[in-house]
Amino acid sequence: MGKTRKRNAILCADIGTTSLKAALIDIGAAGGKRLLGFSRETYQADGGAAGTPELWEAAFYRAVKVLSEFASEARIEAVCISGNGPTLVPLEGDALAGRALPPLHWFSPRLAAPDGGVSAASFFLPIAAWFRRNEPENYAKTSLFLSCQEWLSARLGAAPVTVLPTPRYRPYYYDDDQFAAFALDGRKFPPFAPLGALTGRVSGEAARLCGLKAGLPIVGGGPDFIMALLGSGAVEPGFVCDRAGSSEGINVCAREPPPVGVAAAHSLRVLPHAVDGLWNVSVVLPESGSIFDHYRLENGLQDVPYEEMLKSMAGEGRPPHPVLRRIADGTKGALETLRKAGYPVYEMRHSGGQAKSPLWNRLKAEICGCRLLVPEIVDTELAGNAAAAMFALGYAPSVPAACQKIVVTGRQASLHQTYANS
Repeated sequence: MGKTRKRNAILCADIGTTSLKAALIDIGAAGGKRLLGFSRETYQADGGAAGTPELWEAAFYRAVKVLSEFASEARIEAVCISGNGPTLVPLEGDALAGRALPPLHWFSPRLAAPDGGVSAASFFLPIAAWFRRNEPENYAKTSLFLSCQEWLSARLGAAPVTVLPTPRYRPYYYDDDQFAAFALDGRKFPPFAPLGALTGRVSGEAARLCGLKAGLPIVGGGPDFIMALLGSGAVEPGFVCDRAGSSEGINVCAREPPPVGVAAAHSLRVLPHAVDGLWNVSVVLPESGSIFDHYRLENGLQDVPYEEMLKSMAGEGRPPHPVLRRIADGTKGALETLRKAGYPVYEMRHSGGQAKSPLWNRLKAEICGCRLLVPEIVDTELAGNAAAAMFALGYAPSVPAACQKIVVTGRQASLHQTYANS
């Protein structure tokens, strides 16, 4: 018998707040299974719940080792990493060998305002300005500020860059006017590179440490929010992504943004989409799944598997537990808000941790009166990374076109579980 043909795959990783997720994703399959292997590595307790750069790197190495078990059926063609934003890593010295100072997490204090109180769009510079004011010695030592995924990519051998989802996102990152407004040294922030750019190759030293092949292309991945939207396939007007984990966001891909007054009246978050020319209109539920986690903690049920707990809380013939009803009613309320704002939602791509429970998906679809489509790769940040790499390697003419190949649409049910509302 001849040798089994290896499948072309991307090693994708996402640096989360409490764990790193990684996967091998087949980018050549015309159909069938895309997810060849998956690993979730939590950070060690001594680094704090949100980890440190050293712990992110160690978690990545562990994930690569786990995924090496699947290497017999995969040929890894590139690596692409995303991460939680706007987390920043102040770096002292060289990007590859320099010392990472304690990270400035996305939930770090962001009380700094530009001089004179001028409003600013940047998600990142208020954190850096807080750092300058409160830790001036460390700020003086900092040669570069890198996002968490860009720091880890640089450790592997990539150039120190800031990956920009689209040119329209530049005001939300940084520019000369905002550097001046925040009294920050713009030389401490790296140049921009577009999403899906080849930013370097795995160095010999990194290959020795983590087991990847030296010379493997490294592709620039964006913040988890952007990559999750792309990886859900919500890349056309009218498509909707429900990204649901500890928090939840209902994200509508729209051709036009709502009027300013409508957005303010309904507390909508409006940002450019990752697809040029489109917009992301969303309602954010900051607690959502954390309500369930608090219930588990308060009742000493942390070790009971989610699906088992859900069966006891929403069994056949019984009304759903008030905790589950509260979470689903929150989503239902968000859909009503979007409808009143002119964005009715009848179908959503459900992604994130909450989407991993079939029982919860059915219950949520029933309560919300909305059809849910669950992709094979529910951690859609990873699917978005694979799409970025497909574009970088020439498998697709654009990142959105790659998304349409990676994420099967609702009419092609072979790679989706579909939950129709009752």
